[in-house]
Amino acid sequence: MKAWLIPAPLVVLLVLSALHLTLGAASIDLGVILAAFTAYDPTNYAHVVVIFQRLTRLAVALYAGAALGVSGLLLQKIMQNGLVSPGTLGINAGATTFVVLGVFLLGLSGPGLFLPALLGGIISVMLTLLVSRLLTGQGDPKLNLVLAGSMIGALFSALTTFVLSMDPDSFGNIIGWIVGDIGNFDYQALAPMAPIGLLALIAAAVMSRAVDILVLGDEQAAVMGVNVRLVYGGTLLVAIVLAVSAVTVVGPIGFVGLVMPHIARILVGEIGRLPLWLCLVGGAALLTGADILARLLMAPRVLNVGTVMGFAGGLVFLALVIFGTRRSER
Repeated sequence: MKAWLIPAPLVVLLVLSALHLTLGAASIDLGVILAAFTAYDPTNYAHVVVIFQRLTRLAVALYAGAALGVSGLLLQKIMQNGLVSPGTLGINAGATTFVVLGVFLLGLSGPGLFLPALLGGIISVMLTLLVSRLLTGQGDPKLNLVLAGSMIGALFSALTTFVLSMDPDSFGNIIGWIVGDIGNFDYQALAPMAPIGLLALIAAAVMSRAVDILVLGDEQAAVMGVNVRLVYGGTLLVAIVLAVSAVTVVGPIGFVGLVMPHIARILVGEIGRLPLWLCLVGGAALLTGADILARLLMAPRVLNVGTVMGFAGGLVFLALVIFGTRRSER
């Protein structure tokens, strides 16, 4: 095992976290940031910005990135498909649609949107698996799964657009969230999601060995004493919960759950708990870095982190595909 891969991602994350707190439309010295933590002064504008704006954004970015990174790893493992992620399976789109419906029909807000989002994520995955099964025998099963997810995702996205068009004035605050936005949330929005995410992460760590055995195939896993359906279903649910908890807070941000498992696979393979650690810390670092760029590229204007992640994630994934292709040709 490459021992340096345990502390190295954490060091990178700590550096990015420090940069996230210092950089922005106006830079804040590290000494001022430390003073804001140790001797907070409510009359000091810089202290207020650090505690109630930048620290909030950082906490949300760390949580959402970690949740999406681990969710993507779990999905790719149990489905043995490097193209799946919360985005390509339609989870993000389904959760988004049900959040919009929850706001429009029930007047829900904040943490109350988690259950509708979870329902939307589960329904979208069920529909994706159903359509994928209907496509059995028609091409590559792995591509069929992604195709089915794209179809279901497109349908949910169309439904979201339809609902928004019915009363656009009522959804002014949700438009930025739909493309992935970190800046509009506070500690109260994140606090209820954190325990849910923590429990899901613990469950992922506990099930990691059984999930690794699934990679050997269903028959071999059953011979080794693994309840295939239980592990598959439980892992799928954990992955959905992680993705949905992130979507509820920041909106449907793509590519984190697709890219991080590939990076982990290149560095350490896919067996054991080290890939889980890399996706946890790496996902948090990836989204934190994207949010730094979102605040710097057009400062003082702040971009939606989903837009930045779309560009950056797409380029990174393209590089990973090219790198993987060249490795396989050697």
